[in-house]
Amino acid sequence: MNFQSPPPRALVFCWLFLLLLTLASMLSGQATRLITLSAPMIFTLGLITWGKALLMLRYYLNLKAASRGWNKAFGGYLFIVTGLLTAIFLIGKT
Repeated sequence: MNFQSPPPRALVFCWLFLLLLTLASMLSGQATRLITLSAPMIFTLGLITWGKALLMLRYYLNLKAASRGWNKAFGGYLFIVTGLLTAIFLIGKT
């Protein structure tokens, strides 16, 4: 197995992408308004959250160096948890 740390350049690009995803979540979630979120907005927030968590796991916790099975397992787990939270939020909204 290859347990090398990611290069600093990759971590900086990941951080910048996480920053952009945070701004996207603020815009899609209408963070500065007191409105009720629509279903597409909630779905978009769930996808952004899943993407951010996956990036943090793969680059900052170096899951990228683990085997493909662990990568798929954690990606699937995050997808299920984020999907369940999004579904619960949507069900509670109705």
